[in-house]
Amino acid sequence: MDIIKKIIKKIAKNIMLIVLSSATIAMTFYTLVKAVGGSDGTLDLSDDSIDAKLTSEEIDKIIDDLKISGDIDNITEKLDEIIERAKLSGNTELQEYAENMKHYYELKKELDSVHSLIEASKKKNSSIAAIDEEVSRIISLDKVADDFQGALSDEALLILKSLSEDDFKKLQDLIAKIESFMDLRDVTSLTVQQRSLLDLLILGEIINNDILDGERLETAKDTLSVAVTILESYARQEYSDEEYDKLVKGSEDFSKNTKKGQTVSPEQIMFLGGYFNLKHAPIMYDGHILLAVDDLYQYIDGTIEYMYNNAVMVVQSPDKTLEFEAGKNVAYLNDEPKNMKVPVLSYKNTIYMSAEFFAEAYNIDYKYDAEHEFLIFYNNVVQLANPSVPNQINKG
Repeated sequence: MDIIKKIIKKIAKNIMLIVLSSATIAMTFYTLVKAVGGSDGTLDLSDDSIDAKLTSEEIDKIIDDLKISGDIDNITEKLDEIIERAKLSGNTELQEYAENMKHYYELKKELDSVHSLIEASKKKNSSIAAIDEEVSRIISLDKVADDFQGALSDEALLILKSLSEDDFKKLQDLIAKIESFMDLRDVTSLTVQQRSLLDLLILGEIINNDILDGERLETAKDTLSVAVTILESYARQEYSDEEYDKLVKGSEDFSKNTKKGQTVSPEQIMFLGGYFNLKHAPIMYDGHILLAVDDLYQYIDGTIEYMYNNAVMVVQSPDKTLEFEAGKNVAYLNDEPKNMKVPVLSYKNTIYMSAEFFAEAYNIDYKYDAEHEFLIFYNNVVQLANPSVPNQINKG
């Protein structure tokens, strides 16, 4: 393994040199012209310049030769010619440029040779495949770890880096999704809530996939609990004591009067981004959180009409029509039937819908952590153009 590590270290060092050198390739023609030209980039063909610098014809010929020189040895030979002519003319900028270019191609050739040796070794010895797989895992996981450095907690980051390649593949869809709505290139701009959300999403996915056991599993659970506690703390701060007590009492009353009911506190539901506060008590039925329809749509781009003596509700939004009825666990989205895990409930003249179904119907990203009974909506919540003015709920 020490030999493999040395090879990897050398390759990594050479790759870095290649990246630094190749940054100049895009400037090839411009640099060559500048090397023999004036400050404006045009060729200087005055009598004084012809003897001291490469002529335009010679530059054109070298460029043409480089274009058709697919072989690395041919390219380095042409670059040697430029280097020598640059030395004779005293053009240090051109000389340095050509030397860097030559070094780039020499490193590329060396890496190609190393790659060929590695591939040949893999064919001769099947046990090498295990090492190759481990190296690939380290490289891919290290890249992800670098992306999430400073965005995840130290504990979550260590757990992520400890995964096997097969286990890591189970997270790739989630990681791609995270990168689609959160800029990990600027982790300093992330809020405490966003960082806690990332811990919740990553660790939740790892735990749900039964990837960990023993001490690592306990560490993951403890870290996830901290993330939930932080998020709940921020959600609680959105309510005054009077508002909070009223919502908790309403949830407790529902729990006492319903066989499958449970108590749920306002801070157990969070809309990351502060979309709105709940005005009606949240309820939990058969292990699922339900929220009042009037709450869910108060600032969301959708207009509700209560029809047929308020038994049926129709929600119109720009590209969706959702129809549902109290007591039923089937709704119709654009006339297509959709099953709900729990039915729509009517409690104290308030209609409640599964919060998870609401999110799924409107393509809102959410995460429900069953162990902590915590639900967070964190992306794609489409608000009204003027969210300070609640929707007018029409009861017909």
